[in-house]
Amino acid sequence: MILAELEVLIRQIEIRKHSKVKTQRSGSIISARAGRGLDFKEVREYIVGDDTRHIDWNVSSRMGELYVKEYHQENDRIINIFLDSSASMFTGGEGNYSKFFIGFQFMAFATLLFLYGGDRIHLCSYSDEIEFISQAIKTKPQAYSILRKFYLKESSRKKTDHLLPFKFIKDKISRNSITYIISDFANLPSLEHYKSLMKIHDLNGIKIFDNIEVLNSDLFKLFFMKNPENGQGGVYHSSKEEDEQIIQDYFKGNLLRLNTKERLAAPIVRYLTK
Repeated sequence: MILAELEVLIRQIEIRKHSKVKTQRSGSIISARAGRGLDFKEVREYIVGDDTRHIDWNVSSRMGELYVKEYHQENDRIINIFLDSSASMFTGGEGNYSKFFIGFQFMAFATLLFLYGGDRIHLCSYSDEIEFISQAIKTKPQAYSILRKFYLKESSRKKTDHLLPFKFIKDKISRNSITYIISDFANLPSLEHYKSLMKIHDLNGIKIFDNIEVLNSDLFKLFFMKNPENGQGGVYHSSKEEDEQIIQDYFKGNLLRLNTKERLAAPIVRYLTK
């Protein structure tokens, strides 16, 4: 279900999690992942070994002794992962894996990574409708059970409504969240109407592409091509330049591109831990 290169990393995370010693001092272990909130809790007397960066000099000057600030982690983030399950995602060029399969690999790895961090994860598949959305995932058995449903999903003939994830977040999720939208982002409409979501949510675009999609489109104009989402054929037309401009303008630095032909571990880990 999960590629071996990602499975190895998941096992390493499990080992580190189980072997980590929990200290008595709150705030002594701070997650390196972006987005992890640290909220001020209280001050206490300095203990040898405390991080001197946490010394509260105002309190220390009043009390005549060193005091340090204590923090607690915000372990209840909301993580949303949307996976495009339209017909175009089940295509692939020279590789053995479809774009949907590669998108699923990102979803599976991110789900397990955030699960070990104590976050609440919601998984969603969409095409021209919201096909499935999970309840909050909080345990490993829950995660694997739901991920298996995605893994076994068969090819779809449905079109893509790229605005569905944005509409869902806008209408259904009032609290700030971290959201990943996994898609080939083909034939995108304008996202200008949803730019305000970036002020509340941390939105990330995960673009899945195949090598054949980055070739010069002029090479295909002499061929009769069939659209996988509507089954209609005709002269080849590509909107890749327009699509690329839209996602680059919207997501900016929150954009990861995954090639169906390349190894996944390094770019995924680098992106999720930046």
